[in-house]
Amino acid sequence: MNGGYGAGGGRGSGRRGPGDRDFGGRDPGRGGPYGYGPPAGPGGHDGQGRQQPRRDDAPWPPGQPGGRPPQGPGYAHPQGPGYARPGRGQGPRPGYGQPGERPPPWSQPQRPGAGAGPRQHPQGHDPRAMAPRPAAGGYPPDRYRYQSRGGAPYGQEGHAGGEPGQRGGSFLPGFGDQDDYDYRGEPGPPGPPGPRGRGGRGGGRDDREQRPRRGPVRRLAPWIALVVILVPLLVGGGYAYHLYESKYHPADYSGPGTGPAVTVQVKAGDTAFSLGPRLVQQGVVASARAFELAAERSADTAGLEAGFYRLNRHMQASLAYAALLNPKNRVQLTVTIPEGKRASQVIALLAKDTSIPLADFQQVIDHPAQLGLPSYAKGRAEGYLFPATYAIQPDESALQILRAMVQRYDVEAQQIDLSAAAAKVGLTPEQVIIEASLAQAEGGSVSDYPKIARVISNRLKIGMHLQFDSTVLYGLGKYAVSATIAQTRTPGPYNTYLNPGLPPGPICNPGDAAIQGVLHPAAGNWLYFITRPGGKSSFSATPLAGQ
Repeated sequence: MNGGYGAGGGRGSGRRGPGDRDFGGRDPGRGGPYGYGPPAGPGGHDGQGRQQPRRDDAPWPPGQPGGRPPQGPGYAHPQGPGYARPGRGQGPRPGYGQPGERPPPWSQPQRPGAGAGPRQHPQGHDPRAMAPRPAAGGYPPDRYRYQSRGGAPYGQEGHAGGEPGQRGGSFLPGFGDQDDYDYRGEPGPPGPPGPRGRGGRGGGRDDREQRPRRGPVRRLAPWIALVVILVPLLVGGGYAYHLYESKYHPADYSGPGTGPAVTVQVKAGDTAFSLGPRLVQQGVVASARAFELAAERSADTAGLEAGFYRLNRHMQASLAYAALLNPKNRVQLTVTIPEGKRASQVIALLAKDTSIPLADFQQVIDHPAQLGLPSYAKGRAEGYLFPATYAIQPDESALQILRAMVQRYDVEAQQIDLSAAAAKVGLTPEQVIIEASLAQAEGGSVSDYPKIARVISNRLKIGMHLQFDSTVLYGLGKYAVSATIAQTRTPGPYNTYLNPGLPPGPICNPGDAAIQGVLHPAAGNWLYFITRPGGKSSFSATPLAGQ
């Protein structure tokens, strides 16, 4: 390793070998022929082994007598008036040591016999090693004693305040900070100039420990931790906000909505909570929660009524709820079944008004077991399809419609307690319905029903045949005001001219007035009656003209 200064300008090596030592003269035997390395300054090194350009015009530190470098104990080379440092390719400069003369750049003299080329140093020699130079001739004693972070000055081993094996720092002016080198031993970026450095890079070194460079994962670790913390917080906060908004400020449309209208079914027992999701599916309201809030804030406490309603799409929830409470918005078919109609006439009216095929109704009449008829009906629907006005929903079937009529009969029978009422007049519930159907078919007005009931009762008591044309025509499947002689002579179970007593079943579906007429017959000895045009009937105990 070439660490000396040759005649060409005192260039030294910038690398440290395996056997190199630190500054401070800790290995004087390897610091050159005089025990010290080249100082920082013009034409020398900067304390890190880097060559510095020569600056002959740079001033020496103030206080040096005669411009000479400091002298005193600790220097391993002789100092005297005639000593001069070799320059860049020049010999010793004459007149060195004269007062006021600027000293030349320092250089180590060559060993005798080294020749004109660069001097070769022993292996492991550190040309930067240099003994500390105590102040002399006007220098303050501690001017160049730099303290480490621990408080001990840098210097040679055995120096006051030093520690054995302690590494020396920038103990001379102009030496750059060793931190200019990174951990790979390569020069770092230049630092700011020192206060009095002669080609140096700052004051003393701060002796900071060199830290290894962090990898990309270590540099990203804080950001990853931040993301891990913030993402759950943001997701949880957004979910909580969504729940709050959904509960107290749910999505809702504005205004009465637009067409085309949809038909909404409100089932029996439906509430705003059960109906809301279906309204969302049909596009009526924006959210079920908005509909629930509208129901909670509504002043109407009646609640929803089963049925079908026609509503617009994209309606404001409060307006949609109000529309469901308005009967005008109900979509239903109203069918009125008059009193005294036969079952065949009833299903014909239903088929006409509901657009359900007549065959569907006839199929139910032919298999009446699924209608829920009372036991005394003996499996026949005739007489038990209670005449009334029915609201038929768009999705109802023939079976549902007819079953609803039978259910209505059950309601009426329970309200009047038909079994008990029939027993009071000496009849069974079946007999009451049969007689009511006869009174309904023969009477011209409501006032006739109790009188016809008395005629029936009086004839049956004396064993007289009823001789009702209505029964004969029913058995024949005919519709007329009166039967012909030939028809009255036609045998059949419903021919009351030929058969005594009541027919085997009702001949029509009587209403409440006819049933009440049988349960409360009028008082009289009438055995005959005749109904004239216009609904006027005449009753008599003897035969009337025209009979």
